Amino acid sequence: VSTTVPPVQLKLVPPAGNGQVIVGLIDTGVQSMGSDLDKFILKSLSVAGDATLDPNSPAHGPSMAEAILRAASLTSGGSSSMQIVSVDVYGNHETTTMFDVASGVALAVNNGANFINLSLGSEGDSQYLHNLLKQVVQSGIVVNAAAGNNGSSVPFYPAAWSEVNSVTAGSQSKIASWANYGSSVDLIAPPSSVVYLNGQAFLVTGTSTSTAIISGVMAGTAASQNLSATAAANAVKTSPAFKPPATP
Repeated sequence: VSTTVPPVQLKLVPPAGNGQVIVGLIDTGVQSMGSDLDKFILKSLSVAGDATLDPNSPAHGPSMAEAILRAASLTSGGSSSMQIVSVDVYGNHETTTMFDVASGVALAVNNGANFINLSLGSEGDSQYLHNLLKQVVQSGIVVNAAAGNNGSSVPFYPAAWSEVNSVTAGSQSKIASWANYGSSVDLIAPPSSVVYLNGQAFLVTGTSTSTAIISGVMAGTAASQNLSATAAANAVKTSPAFKPPATP
């Protein structure tokens, strides 16, 4: 795309205070985002085997990673200690399963994640994943998930579960026409972000992107203000800037 938005400028600095802030990105595999941003990927793991990614088009995972880092840069003055544990739950497949998502969450948590970003979902419920996420949240880990892009109030999981922060797309005054809405939605964030691959800009849009932005703001806030994940999440959730309108 043609854009005046520059690449993310963010410097990795050592963590201070109560430890490292880590976002568990449960998504596709990640491509290189460039040497400066690659430093923020603490680990690249997989529960779905090795993936072959198109070198000329950004995959969903690195797009979300870059959206997280762009949002974090806006909250932290250009430097941050927060990092990302990437867990591939897709491999070379276009879809994944709730079981693999649960396995990915567990792997991220076991590798230190205190935020979980789920820029994914479906209308299918899963008691197995729900039970796991209940345990994760009870342990003080924050889970953010995409509300869905169907332009309806039909429950979209895992975002629809009360333990999870459901993120839709739009502005304080209006939810995007294609974004899900309803009583289960907790937060709203911009629908789009610019990501770069090989010097070329790409625009990524959807509640997936909005979720990544929220995760970046929360993690960036936790790192820059030396807050727990829960405290940082509460600060964002009570901010008028991220409060969704009552009607779509």
